[in-house]
Amino acid sequence: MALAGFCRQCAQYVYLTEQWGCINGHAWNEISGWYDPQTGAPVTPPWMQVAPPLASPAPVVAPIPEPAPEPVAAPLPEPAPEPAAVPIPEPVPAPIAAPLPEPAPAPVVVPAPAAASDRLALLADILATFAQYPSFNAQYGTDADIVVDNNLVNANWGAGNKKVDYSAVMKAVETELTIYFWDIVKESGAGLNFGGFEAETYSVSGKSRSGVQKMMIVGADGTPVEWEWDYAATRRIVEDVGARHGWKTKVVLQKKSAQW
Repeated sequence: MALAGFCRQCAQYVYLTEQWGCINGHAWNEISGWYDPQTGAPVTPPWMQVAPPLASPAPVVAPIPEPAPEPVAAPLPEPAPEPAAVPIPEPVPAPIAAPLPEPAPAPVVVPAPAAASDRLALLADILATFAQYPSFNAQYGTDADIVVDNNLVNANWGAGNKKVDYSAVMKAVETELTIYFWDIVKESGAGLNFGGFEAETYSVSGKSRSGVQKMMIVGADGTPVEWEWDYAATRRIVEDVGARHGWKTKVVLQKKSAQW
């Protein structure tokens, strides 16, 4: 059963590990407000639960004694004189009620991850998502499940030309619930140009590259050719669709690792 709680280090509600700690590595004593994301019911770690008190033994029922003989009624005493009336004090004014505190915000219920869907539904969803981006051409491949192309630059200026293409391939292995993903940006050109500039900022985490590359070239006729590319943009589309279906995405360095 997946549990969630508020992590003081992360400053947000997160899923918990089997040791009741934050999935981001924070210990259980940094967590409060434990609850079940599926029902919203609060929960308490086992070591903090108070054991119910032991049941006390049933009392021993004493035998009922024989009823005593009724006493002889004593003569009633003379009634005492009525006391003098005491004046009623003035009522004390009611205290002014303190304002009620603002109610605490309701905890954010972390939805439980969706059950993993089958491979064909995953591939169909990936193609449908890429169809929302006109610059991408995504289709079923022959030696890969899906092939994605994007022509970033295709310019000619008489004395030269410049072409930049992006391509990606992927395969979905159902037994592992894993999408193997590979992509590349290829540049080609010929002829004369009057120079330009190129700027690139990126970071690498494992086998995944993130960042932006920008380039501008001035052709011989003075025509500027510009293009910009986000390395992680296409990968994020695949990762987001895969996560919705309960699949993970793995970036590979060799194209054949993303092919059948």
